[in-house]
Amino acid sequence: MTDTRKPYVYVTLEGPDDGGDFGRNTPGTRSGGIQEAVDYAHANFRDVYVFGGRGGMHDTKGYDDNVYLLHETLRIPWSQDFRFDGGNYVLAYTQPTGDAILVDSQMNCRYKFGLIGSMSRDGAGVRIRPVTPGPDDFVTVVACVFEFSAVVSQGEFGDGIVIDPTHGGVSGTRFLAEETNTMARGLYVVDDGSGHGFNNNVVEIMFTNQNHAVGDAVGMRVGDPGSRGIQHNTFRSALHAPRGVHIDPETKAIVPKEGMDTPQGAMGAQIHAHSNVFHLAFYGTWLPGKNIVFEEGARDNTVHAFNLPHGITNNAENPTNRVVTNSTVGFAVETPAFPSSGSGLANTSSHTVEVFVTRPGNVSAWTIQDANGAAHTFEGELAVGQSFPLDPGDRVTFDYADRPDWVWKAMR
Repeated sequence: MTDTRKPYVYVTLEGPDDGGDFGRNTPGTRSGGIQEAVDYAHANFRDVYVFGGRGGMHDTKGYDDNVYLLHETLRIPWSQDFRFDGGNYVLAYTQPTGDAILVDSQMNCRYKFGLIGSMSRDGAGVRIRPVTPGPDDFVTVVACVFEFSAVVSQGEFGDGIVIDPTHGGVSGTRFLAEETNTMARGLYVVDDGSGHGFNNNVVEIMFTNQNHAVGDAVGMRVGDPGSRGIQHNTFRSALHAPRGVHIDPETKAIVPKEGMDTPQGAMGAQIHAHSNVFHLAFYGTWLPGKNIVFEEGARDNTVHAFNLPHGITNNAENPTNRVVTNSTVGFAVETPAFPSSGSGLANTSSHTVEVFVTRPGNVSAWTIQDANGAAHTFEGELAVGQSFPLDPGDRVTFDYADRPDWVWKAMR
């Protein structure tokens, strides 16, 4: 690397022999010259540009002229006002364990990575985990942009993008991936309640591809049991279910695994967090109730579902999560059994419903209590055709001598 002032440190495929500053011919490199370029740029206050070029497969022939091999984890140190740019190159992680890329604290930085590929059986394609006091002496990722062409983790327990705010918060940041292609979790935001928070971020994965998976893959997992710090974020994705897709060695065609059963534990979106907004679409086959799973601590989330072919499981203790669908659910929402006199029943459907009285029975009073605990009691009887709304988490109680009947209809 020369001392000539340039706006970028350049990484090229044959650098430094082809005129780049670093590359696969950098002496002693285990990262195609990229780690050396990042370290040099960090020490000398430069940005980095990684050259790419067309690759991939066509007519069963692979093109690997844009591939940089990572024989160890690429470590991105703490940075501020830094830009990492480049073409659509491939970073191929060759180790059987560990993460392909590990990102430390960042502030006001922009990263554009190419396709990241890993066969690590237990690591992530990308792990964003601030641990070092760097920007303004904070341990944080804040006000940044991360962009990925694709994150491919084909190890049995390999995740795609893992965001871990255990040691430092992540906020005000945009994460965009054109695709994740994983056998385990496409996106995993870590939070067991002991971390520093994941707040006011936008996460968009255009194609959460788990077509190749054969096990209990989860498209996106947001939080963990005890999660408290993931809130006020927006998540967008199209989620594709496991079906064991592979290239047939004889026909060279892309085919699903023959005779494969739907994995028992596969889920589209598994949500532990609270107070977030999701825009989701679902493709392929999950078991009933596995498009969206609200876990025990999930509350006050809103999911805008373009479709919902396999439904919801609501394990939430406080069932205030709301699902809004493009297509009509209507009377297909489950109508629960009428509660016994004096016993409350909560709307746990995750839909706002309109309740219609089909048989009035003999009611003397009834009470609606909202999810915040505020209640209103109506003294008097019911009438056939009478209706009232219940938001998710609302509770209704009836006092009666003769039990009424009802039917529920989901409202948009």
